[in-house]
Amino acid sequence: MIPDSTTANAPVAAPKIENPRFFRIIEEHNIIDRDFINDLLAEFDNNALDVLATLIQSGIASKRRLCQYWCDSIGIAHVDLEKTLFQQDVVRRVPERIARQYYAIAVYQMGTTITVATATPDNEDIRKILEEVTGGTVSLVFALPQDIETAIEKEYAGSFSVYDFFSKLSAARLLRSQKEITARNLLHTGGRDAINQLHVAVILYGVIRAASEIRITGGSGGGRIAFGIPNGRNFHIPVEASLLDKMAERLELLAGIQRKTEAHGSPEARHGQIRLPTPGKKIDVKVESRAGTPRMILLKLTGAKPFRKTPDIDCLFISSRIHRHLIEILTKSKGHIVVAGPAKSGKSTLAYAMIRQRAARFKNCITVEDTIKFFLPGVNQYQVNHSANITATKLLDSENGKGSGTTTYIQNIKGEPGLPDAAARAVLGGRFILSGIVADTATDAFEKLTDLGAASTVTAIVCQQLAGRLCDVCKVRYTLRENHVDMLFETNASSRKTVHAWHEKGCPYCNHSGFSGLIGIHDLLVIDNQQKKLIIDGAGAADVLTAARPENTCTMHYDGIKKVLRGLTTFDELSRLPAG
Repeated sequence: MIPDSTTANAPVAAPKIENPRFFRIIEEHNIIDRDFINDLLAEFDNNALDVLATLIQSGIASKRRLCQYWCDSIGIAHVDLEKTLFQQDVVRRVPERIARQYYAIAVYQMGTTITVATATPDNEDIRKILEEVTGGTVSLVFALPQDIETAIEKEYAGSFSVYDFFSKLSAARLLRSQKEITARNLLHTGGRDAINQLHVAVILYGVIRAASEIRITGGSGGGRIAFGIPNGRNFHIPVEASLLDKMAERLELLAGIQRKTEAHGSPEARHGQIRLPTPGKKIDVKVESRAGTPRMILLKLTGAKPFRKTPDIDCLFISSRIHRHLIEILTKSKGHIVVAGPAKSGKSTLAYAMIRQRAARFKNCITVEDTIKFFLPGVNQYQVNHSANITATKLLDSENGKGSGTTTYIQNIKGEPGLPDAAARAVLGGRFILSGIVADTATDAFEKLTDLGAASTVTAIVCQQLAGRLCDVCKVRYTLRENHVDMLFETNASSRKTVHAWHEKGCPYCNHSGFSGLIGIHDLLVIDNQQKKLIIDGAGAADVLTAARPENTCTMHYDGIKKVLRGLTTFDELSRLPAG
């Protein structure tokens, strides 16, 4: 039986349990002796969970190791919530009051089973209550009470503040009913405000239902708002035709899309982006407006997540050699670093990390972007809008004369004619340029820049591709065969050493995949003065590349092998990278 609200809202005490088997295990592994165990148990009133937390804080053994011993003692898997990605729609299946009452937070769903992290996973009563509130099968795993508290604060603050915001809108009740939305119903529900807020309410309803896209279509007989739910049941809400134009106008206005006269029935699509701030959460919506019959507006909820922190360059696993070159260049007042990579290779993440590095030293930083993917405090970010004649070249030229040290990021240097020349003028004028280009390797990128006539001002090219990052918890070390060692290193029989690499296994931490996220594999080419002279003299790309000094280059093959030997990825992952 689910506890009533009076019980659930009572002051919540951390769980208190005994676990003598855990203490036998840590004693057997020489973590602490029996006298110390007894002292701790006396201090913490025999609460084994408090003792576990104290041992972790003391550093007497790693958190992973101690939690593994705990889970060995109870026969249930452990999940580290600090390293876990939560499925927001699954989190919301457990009411916040229940989560706080039982120190339990839903993490993810596979098939019909919901995995819930709790401090007391062997408690059958808790499992039954969670199955009642979720309406499905629940699998319990262990997590530390303090990690559960932190996760509840973080996950519920973002999700439920949006829900509260949505609930305060007059149109919310009609959307939740999923009955036809008409002007009369809206006026009856909340007056003119309900009509004026409908477009915002539709976006927020999509967020709280975990939709990935919202498709608004209309015709002479009426329209509908269709919500696409990944791994869930899609649904749609009928809407009166007279409301569609009003919604379209407001959405286009928010997205910065300018209306223009078009031929009857033209299918021309116009694009924009809405950045909708709500308490504790930033919602990014890509908007596509397509005229014709039927009229259609597509909203893609690309950023319905808590605010993302711009990554620090020191946290991207860039090898020390490449990192040293990049930091040295980024500290100079002028230059031009090109960030290359295939589509969806994390080029923007790497570029934003460099902008963050520059912004800490040089205050005047600007971005010129087709799509703003991160929001950078203290940085002026501009979005290209060709329909409004706001081009990247015009934005770049408008910043001329801002002085030495000015940093400008160009998301795509091939985005429009004249942009490479504008970038070259900016560098020659004393500014620092970061630019992006689609290419598989630094060499490939240099050849493309040469074709564009933009190579003469380039200081360095760094190219990134992504490989699966091994799970630190379950990865397995193995010894390389002698023939494999000979392929990697210059050795002979007398000097050959034992070399180890790593492969994936799978555990609860990584959802049994063996991998936890992605890691960048990098390629670097630094252009020195000798090479720039060759470029100016008209030498071909091949001759310029041949003149590169070994200390100014690092190949992706070399960087990848180092990361395999460090236990960050696998040889199989390297073999899947696009050839270049």
